[in-house]
Amino acid sequence: MSEYIVELRDCTKTFPGVVALDKMQLAVKPGEILGLIGENGAGKSTLIKVLTGVHQPDEGEIYVNGERKTFRNPNESAAAGIACVYQELNIEKLLSITDNIFINKWIKGKNGLLDYKTMNKKAKEVMASLGQDVDPEKPAGTFGMGVQQMIEIAKAVLIDAKMIIMDEPTSSLYNGIIN
Repeated sequence: MSEYIVELRDCTKTFPGVVALDKMQLAVKPGEILGLIGENGAGKSTLIKVLTGVHQPDEGEIYVNGERKTFRNPNESAAAGIACVYQELNIEKLLSITDNIFINKWIKGKNGLLDYKTMNKKAKEVMASLGQDVDPEKPAGTFGMGVQQMIEIAKAVLIDAKMIIMDEPTSSLYNGIIN
C-alpha cells in the first residue's frame, strides 16, 4: 500500500487554446491538510474536477491508496473515497437535514422502505461530530449558511471519504452574511 491516499502523476488537462494543468504532481498523505492557492485561471478548479471525475486528464495518472484509478464521473471518485464540498452549496432547502445527507445513499429497512429512524440517528451523530447540535428532521433551509456548509461536509464524512476537497469553503459563509 502506498504512503499516499491520493496521488497525481504528470496530469495534463487542456481545453481549446488553454493548458489548464501541465504535468501536475500531487501527493496527499493521510491526515494531511493542504491549501491550494493561485490566481484565477491557474487551474485550481480544473484540478478539483480531475480529482472528482468531472474531467478526465488528457495525460497522466491518478492513484488512490497506490491503486491506479480512472474516474469517468463523480460517483466513481466518491466510491474511491474522494469527496468534494463545492463553493456553491448543493442543499435542497425544503428537504430535511437527513434527506440532504442521505440523498442517493438511502438506508432501507427489511421491508424495502426508507429507514428514517436509522438515518435520523446517523444524521444527528454525524452533525454532532461536526459540532452541530441540530434536529435532523428539520428542513435544511431553516438553518444558516454555517450549518448548511456542515451538512455538505457531513455528506463527505458519511461516505467515509479518504480525502475531502473544499472548494473555497468560506465563500458561502461570506455570502450568507452579506445577503
